[in-house]
Amino acid sequence: MSTNKKSLYVNFATTAGTAHFAWLNKPDTGSEYSDGKFKVTVAFQKDDPVVAQLKATVKDAAQREFGDKIPSNFHNPLKDGDASGKEQYAGMVFMTLKSTRQPTLVDAKNFELPSSIIIMSGDTIRVAGAAKAYNGAQRGVSLYLDMVKLISKNNAGASGPATATSVFGMDEGFEAAESGTEVFDTAPVVNTGSAIDIDDL
Repeated sequence: MSTNKKSLYVNFATTAGTAHFAWLNKPDTGSEYSDGKFKVTVAFQKDDPVVAQLKATVKDAAQREFGDKIPSNFHNPLKDGDASGKEQYAGMVFMTLKSTRQPTLVDAKNFELPSSIIIMSGDTIRVAGAAKAYNGAQRGVSLYLDMVKLISKNNAGASGPATATSVFGMDEGFEAAESGTEVFDTAPVVNTGSAIDIDDL
């Protein structure tokens, strides 16, 4: 284990990416796959300059814990979308950030989002957080979520937990007297994909 007094946390902020499987207004609970945490997966085009910055962040966090001897069973949080088998991640690098507390949610002008605005799969977001290595039975780097900025709402037809609007669109006809909460598809999501090799960092 590292004895370096330098903080093991490496702060980072991203440019705009695409949100997937967002649990930001409430924690992910209620299914056998739930972990009770706030979370979001963010995808970036492989040629986006932010990918190189994220690789450097992960490498920095890993070296703060392991030095130059990265373990062979190292878990890299950056996933290769082309190896995931999921069409929405083709040509992308994606990562999942989590937190036990609700992250700060802001709009493009840095004003706090009202609770009525739900960040969903397909929306364009920026995220800020910290990377930190873990060293135990499993070894790797975790990404902790601190803040999410909503750049644009683009969720219609996106991948991930669906809403009635994204599935059906809007129709003329019966409308309940009182507005209700839009219905979400709560089917479990398993985050798959091959990690980018640590040698590529």
